[in-house]
Amino acid sequence: MSTGRPTISVIINTIDRVGPLRTLLQALEHQSYPFFEVIVVVGPTRDNTLEMLSEYGDRVRVLRCPTANLGRSRNIGLLAARGDIVAFIDDDAVPSCRWLEQIARLFVNENLDATGGAVYLAHPNNPTTQHRIGIISSLAEQIDVRSSWLEHLVPPGDGSVWVARMMGTNMAFRRRSLMEVGGFDEFFEWVYDDSDVALRLTSAGKIVHPVKEAVVYHFPASSRNRVAFTYTGKWWLQTKSAVYFCIKNGLAAGDTYRAIARRVLHLVHGHWLWYGHLWREGKLSFLQLVRMRFADICAAIVGAFLGAFLPRQLISPGSGDEGEGTQAIQLFQTNNSANTPSVDPVDGVFPLVSLPSPPLRVCLLSSAYPPDQFEGVGRHTNLLARGLFECGHTVHVIAQGEREQTAFYDGAYVHRIPLHLDRYFQYQKFSGLYYALNYSHGVYEKVRRLMLNEGIQVVDSPLWQLEGLVTAVSGILPVVLRLQTAHRQIANIQGDRDEDAYLMGEMERVFIERSTYLVPNSRAMFEAMEKLYGLTPREGRYLIVPHGVVPVPEEDIRPFDLQRKTDTFTVLYVGRLEKRKGIMTLFQAIPLVMQKVQNVKFIIAGGDNSIHDGFRHQTGMDYPSYFVKRYPSFVSCVHFLGAVDEEVLRGLYQTCDLFVAPSLYESFGLVFLEAMNYAKPVVGCHAGGVPEVVAHGVSGLLVEPEDPAALADAIVSLLKSPTKLYEMGMAGRQLLLEKFTHIQMARHFEQVYRAAIQIWHAQSPDISSEE
Repeated sequence: MSTGRPTISVIINTIDRVGPLRTLLQALEHQSYPFFEVIVVVGPTRDNTLEMLSEYGDRVRVLRCPTANLGRSRNIGLLAARGDIVAFIDDDAVPSCRWLEQIARLFVNENLDATGGAVYLAHPNNPTTQHRIGIISSLAEQIDVRSSWLEHLVPPGDGSVWVARMMGTNMAFRRRSLMEVGGFDEFFEWVYDDSDVALRLTSAGKIVHPVKEAVVYHFPASSRNRVAFTYTGKWWLQTKSAVYFCIKNGLAAGDTYRAIARRVLHLVHGHWLWYGHLWREGKLSFLQLVRMRFADICAAIVGAFLGAFLPRQLISPGSGDEGEGTQAIQLFQTNNSANTPSVDPVDGVFPLVSLPSPPLRVCLLSSAYPPDQFEGVGRHTNLLARGLFECGHTVHVIAQGEREQTAFYDGAYVHRIPLHLDRYFQYQKFSGLYYALNYSHGVYEKVRRLMLNEGIQVVDSPLWQLEGLVTAVSGILPVVLRLQTAHRQIANIQGDRDEDAYLMGEMERVFIERSTYLVPNSRAMFEAMEKLYGLTPREGRYLIVPHGVVPVPEEDIRPFDLQRKTDTFTVLYVGRLEKRKGIMTLFQAIPLVMQKVQNVKFIIAGGDNSIHDGFRHQTGMDYPSYFVKRYPSFVSCVHFLGAVDEEVLRGLYQTCDLFVAPSLYESFGLVFLEAMNYAKPVVGCHAGGVPEVVAHGVSGLLVEPEDPAALADAIVSLLKSPTKLYEMGMAGRQLLLEKFTHIQMARHFEQVYRAAIQIWHAQSPDISSEE
């Protein structure tokens, strides 16, 4: 193939993991670099892997390995490869969109012989950075995750030689270089094959240079050697491989016999202690403990004997057809690959949709995001991500976390980044702005990395907390700005006139001006922005898109039961306890309600925000304490739950009879949709976008904000009319299905993203598009 660009053979070694393998092949349809073939080497499988692979016809070359031996399986693939480069990826992993593109770019350097990128364990059960520019010694001492090449430049340990290494999940080699060192040592039937080949390549004078990017996401699946996310496994195989590795590579590197013996004993003793720890914690039975310790000792003896006396099991010089690497490869991708929808790497499902255009690669921003937080912007972003995925698009979310990690959750790759307060020192005295700018810059840096690895095409940011501000100002990508409640609006409601609040408002103005496209969530929100910032409609640059939620199944809705026996009513409030949410109005209305309807209990779910909205400074109390002191006669009827998780919240919506949220201002009012989803009537205020969500007299009632008497009358009128509770609840559910689903919302945002990308490229014609 005379493309002038290197061809790549992607080699996948698999046994009995047809589900993850199918997911991987589906993901390879999205690679941005087209010049690659796929070779799948199938071991002695017992599932329907071969039947599944037959669906791909000649797009996938299928080879057989007669034994469950990873080293031998890798060599079979290597000998059959026709590409200039051979790239190995595990069958339970998914590559980033530009994985092969980055590998090809690296191998343009003729001096490079081997490389590999970062591996993120992205399963939501245990997300972590698994490997990044790792290093290993001749005595199997290793450091798997480093922030840079300078970290641990002189590593600790006894091994006399330290080399860069790749993880087997994500490694690539110049084919001829790997053949020159004999490929993989077939002694390694499970682990250490990747580290061993890195040492042999380096010893042969080859250049091994792993990188921080070229990312692969790992979703560990069970195999014959271990059960994923448990302690059940043939761990003695690790011991056998490690001992063999130490002897072979330690002797070759010139390590002393004493150092090698000490390291071997350390490895065996470490596993011995680990088994005992698992037994004491009840994760192993006593019989398992004895068997595993015995197997470990036997494995160490076998590894030591074979390491000392058995020649390496390598590819012999001249094995296979050495000219095969120059033959034309069978391209894996077809004309239909571009329109293939995204795939869920955890469950292996992908949307059964027909896409008229290639799916988008979208980056959503939300510092707070489920499953850690389910409030406000984070909840809306999560629903949008789910809708976009179900429409076939690839979604990445950048959220804040204590450490860097990636997990696939609800249809999106969620990248958590820590906050580093190491920039914008001139704003340190303005705490809110200082925090926002530093986090926004961290988001910008992550966006650049996602551009490199995933080829994201558009960034979607909420106005709140200015998360996409630096990205918008940089101009590196089109930025779609979701217009929701602004800091300046909150400051006006709370009477906050300090300089920090003023500067946050000014930065919001800049953010609005520098964004490519605006998406208010209601007409009221857009009008508020017009008034607040002098915003003028930009032709073809904004679209009002209401929020949407995932409709719960019909069997899960709980409309008011007109035949029920109990005469006690439950009124639910969900939201932060703060002035803007109208919590004081509700407090004042509760006694008025209880005077007319005694058999009522109020459930108040939401975290207290009395510190940030100034209430505690004014009264010296939080909101629950204030209610207890101010209304002691009604304490038994009011239950403060604090912040609750998603499962509890679903139960609250199901079991309440009436939902109330008397906010002084809401840009939209997502909580009303959540209540309507379960066929619950709602009471809110004529404020912000709420009237665009709640149909007064149809799905609920609306009153003026900060009017406790009117709020109480609305609650009482519904509680005294069971028929209205039922009819309004059902009407709200129907309204949601017609106008406010997450799929309808995602379809509108897809329209916005495509328009924003087109506008941005028209303004930046020198920047190539990969849409």
